[in-house]
Amino acid sequence: MSRTRLHALLASALIAALVAVTGPGPASRPATATATATATAAESAPGEVYEVHYVPTVGDAVIRVEIWRDASYDAATQPVILTYSPYNSISEPEPARDSVGETYVPQGYARAVADVLGTRGSTGCWDYGGSAEQQSGVDVVKWLARRDWSNGKVAMIGGSYNGTTASMVAARGDDVPELKAIVPIAAISRWYGYAYGNGVRYLLNSEVPSDEGFDTPLAFDLGFGKTVAADPMGQHFADTMRDRAAECDAGEHTEEGYSRNPDYDGFWRERDYRRHADDFRAAVLLAHGWQDFNVKQEEGTELWRRIPVDRPGTERVEGVPFKLMYLAQGSHGGATGGKQWDDLLSRFLAHTLKGEATGIRREGPVLTQGETSTGVTGFRTLGDYPAPGLDPTTLWLRDGTTLAGSPSKDKHVTSYVETGTSTEEATPGTTYLSRPVRQATRLVGSTVLRAQVRVSGETMHLTPVLYDEAPDGSRTVVARGFQHVDYRDGLASAEPAPGAWLRVGVRLLPVDYTLAKGHRFALAVQSSNTVWAVPGNPGTVDVAEGPVRTRLRGSRLVLPTL
Repeated sequence: MSRTRLHALLASALIAALVAVTGPGPASRPATATATATATAAESAPGEVYEVHYVPTVGDAVIRVEIWRDASYDAATQPVILTYSPYNSISEPEPARDSVGETYVPQGYARAVADVLGTRGSTGCWDYGGSAEQQSGVDVVKWLARRDWSNGKVAMIGGSYNGTTASMVAARGDDVPELKAIVPIAAISRWYGYAYGNGVRYLLNSEVPSDEGFDTPLAFDLGFGKTVAADPMGQHFADTMRDRAAECDAGEHTEEGYSRNPDYDGFWRERDYRRHADDFRAAVLLAHGWQDFNVKQEEGTELWRRIPVDRPGTERVEGVPFKLMYLAQGSHGGATGGKQWDDLLSRFLAHTLKGEATGIRREGPVLTQGETSTGVTGFRTLGDYPAPGLDPTTLWLRDGTTLAGSPSKDKHVTSYVETGTSTEEATPGTTYLSRPVRQATRLVGSTVLRAQVRVSGETMHLTPVLYDEAPDGSRTVVARGFQHVDYRDGLASAEPAPGAWLRVGVRLLPVDYTLAKGHRFALAVQSSNTVWAVPGNPGTVDVAEGPVRTRLRGSRLVLPTL
């Protein structure tokens, strides 16, 4: 499918999200503003206070911030729990009066909710996680920390985009010392990884069809990026109308977000918070769902893995004071919940924002809920991620049918024709089976297919699927992988090599899964998974299962067995 046709189909499907506005051209973006914002609601007597403020930021824009607090705590000063969100239009009329506020305002925390740059009551242009959006988040945190009722400490919390903004601001490190804690839940850490699986454009999914992200960025540019605050008599309403009418960078967002050959260029580097993991200084409580089909699991695990923890004995600050990761068997909306999570969060915030001794540093640091062939386990603790004690198991692809413990000594090639129509339920690829395992076998992390392949054309993919096969032959998906073959050596630029034997590593999405005794691993090697991803070009794929060239011993599967 051509890029132009793909964009046309996306626009047709999502045009209903457009909110019609009128006004002059786009807003400018000069340096950061630092003037004091004014409140739209006067200070009230001790008791509950709900205020709306406008905080100056980049490009002469202002960020709408709503604060709910109990003023009876003001004399002792209050820490702030902030969510920086593009979704507040669906939480009218007072988005700060949410479940977080209901829990923590009575405990002496101030609850703040702000509209992301270019959405709802904030002026400017929606920036799709870019530098302007990052700076605006920093400006909001600093402004909140300077309130006379604040103790100067701010935490950021939220799910999905709302958690992404927490990681985004934390990546600014020493620029925002007021940020003491973040709780990113099911959050993006690298916008490229939200759109693409190693160069393959994610599409929908067959597990929870409503839990997907193909609408971003287009629906945001057409929808959330066009929202207007609910107070048409407010002082900034005319400015929001003007900015919503502007094109902003919607064209660039679409070009970068729906490409069939997506180079990891400056656009994506600007939106990669993992690149700045060394700069994180706020304590981290990260939560993600092992069954998240929207913001894939590795967005959480890879960020957590890269964030360093400060070594107290050194003069220089190397990282965060501590970090925790909470991994539940939930989908995009089910990464948290229940008494265990509520208690963990409460102790985390009390320690980081109020300095209370809650024992939170002795937790985890990784709490993970596993899945098995027969159901879900309880939470178990790991000393790190990747898990200490991993003893990877290597299985070699043999004879077009077998996963074996040793490589083939004979040259053998299995071929299939890729039509661009296969799914994981019906694939023209090749499926390999291991022997039944002699004991329960736990995988924690990412399985890797290290394949030797030859493809007949450019822009072809590998999308292997790992299954648990029961003794009765029924199969359950364990993990999926996505790899654009032309980006096998890195994402900076495509390097097609049709007709040549290539080494292609495919890192499957991470899991915590235990295969029951007597079950088998089954691996489907295929080149499209059309429900889950936009397919590449059709053609022929040859898979080497033995030595086809010097030092090319064949193809193998490396399992993260614990």
